[in-house]
Amino acid sequence: MEFFSLKKKRIQRYFEKELTKQSVLHKKIPQTKISKVGVLVEEAQYNQTQIVQEIEKKYGVKDVDIYVFVFCSYDKKRVYKSHEFTEKSIGWSGSLKLNSLQEFVKNEYDLFINYGIPENLYLKVITLRAQSYFKIGYSSDDNRLYDLSIVDSGRSISVLNDEAVKYLKILKKL
Repeated sequence: MEFFSLKKKRIQRYFEKELTKQSVLHKKIPQTKISKVGVLVEEAQYNQTQIVQEIEKKYGVKDVDIYVFVFCSYDKKRVYKSHEFTEKSIGWSGSLKLNSLQEFVKNEYDLFINYGIPENLYLKVITLRAQSYFKIGYSSDDNRLYDLSIVDSGRSISVLNDEAVKYLKILKKL
């Protein structure tokens, strides 16, 4: 177990260093409407049909422009799908081991939504590395990761979407 905690500490150091770098950069947000959405979700919350339909309805984005990636607990007997990753998919220094995960973060998104819990280091690393003009997630102790943080202790996907839509309309992104 010490080996695993050492890896996690190293990934945490990488995350903090990269987040500090990104927080001093001034991000340019284009004035275009949202047309491409990246979504990060945990396996326990995952229902692809429901998530995609809600994003289509609330954000007005076509389902072909919604890209979902799912974080799963590691089980060596399980065969993972191309849109799933585990803690084993992330290397010691925050490197991504899966080609599909590398492609996911390389895509440029108009909006990136992290539905996962704020404490999940692996989801935070993916969110940090994602190429997005605007990032949304649940509020945590350190909100430098997101452009918009939503406070909801129940971590309801509907609440996050409703609040995000409200602010995105104000910003004329929808």
